[in-house]
Amino acid sequence: MVGVLCEGQTEENMVNDFLAPELVEYGICLVPTVLVTRMPAGGPGGKGGVSKWAKIEKDLRKLLAGTHWAAVTTLLDYYGLPLDSPGMADRPVGSAVDRVTHVERRLADHIGHRRFLPHVVLHETESWVFAAAEQLGDWVDDPSLAQELKRQADRAGGPENVNDGPETAPSKRILKLHPRYVKTQDGPVAVVDLGLPALRAVCPHFDRWITNLLDLVPR
Repeated sequence: MVGVLCEGQTEENMVNDFLAPELVEYGICLVPTVLVTRMPAGGPGGKGGVSKWAKIEKDLRKLLAGTHWAAVTTLLDYYGLPLDSPGMADRPVGSAVDRVTHVERRLADHIGHRRFLPHVVLHETESWVFAAAEQLGDWVDDPSLAQELKRQADRAGGPENVNDGPETAPSKRILKLHPRYVKTQDGPVAVVDLGLPALRAVCPHFDRWITNLLDLVPR
């Protein structure tokens, strides 16, 4: 079993609906755990969105204490990752992949556990939805949405290069084009329809993460 520390409900749904069913065929059982990060007044704790690295680290170390895990990984968005997270303050000048890979190395070094396989999504899981533009357009019955998402992804140089600005991050772009978009439902549905091989083919950083997970399976 592989524990997956997820940023929120969208990421949890991506694991349960998409990644777990795909990877179980390879002998990998993914089990998500969601960060509980907010306590609204008069209500239960909220899920998703974390402002401090200490919260992530606490939950990571708690997961890693479980000896039943073959590995523990993360499904955290690079967009909005706490600025006090290891590697964020000294990110190199270069491509988005260079920067996020640097952060992942620093996370691994900081945690210092042989079973920890950090993964930070470029730039959000909605990047995967950009890859599934056609499937999302079919799901919401809006072919023009699919065309525009494809255009923006192509212009950026691929879905993972759609950037992380407050107004231009993948989720912000999708919501601007389709205000009825429901992150926790519509995105996972589209990505499930796209399928793992197709997503790996257009998202190299995601592909490397999947390769690392598959390497856990004895040959």
